[in-house]
Amino acid sequence: MERLPAVSADVGHPVETSCTILDLNNVSLRSFYQVKNYLSEASAIGQNYYPECMGKFYIINAPYLFSTVWAFIKPWLDEVTVKKIQIISTGHKAVLTAQIDEANLPEEFGGTCRCPGGCSLSDAGPWQQHSTSAAQTSVEAPVEPAA
Repeated sequence: MERLPAVSADVGHPVETSCTILDLNNVSLRSFYQVKNYLSEASAIGQNYYPECMGKFYIINAPYLFSTVWAFIKPWLDEVTVKKIQIISTGHKAVLTAQIDEANLPEEFGGTCRCPGGCSLSDAGPWQQHSTSAAQTSVEAPVEPAA
């Protein structure tokens, strides 16, 4: 089962978008080219292949000079995609917890979630339970007799 349908089943209402957090804490100026490439590619994938699924894209702990990098990236992105991206230099906890329940927000971003091995590398979520139960309860559809 895909993630959004599994999350929808888990919370009891349709969930149609995802939220991405890119933390630029301790990113040096040397790495800005890589960050620019990542942001360009991630945004392009979202706008070109999953335009309806890209919810919010938060860039947190953005250094002062990141606005220069953003100025280069922004013109190549669709205006709708640009509106979904929010750059936050400091004070990101209030913004993130307005969108994400603290229990689901990783501790390093101001939440209380502590996944074994770290939330960034975890694949924890209701899609794990749903994919297991779906595999266990799958039944072949009956075949209509030939007339």
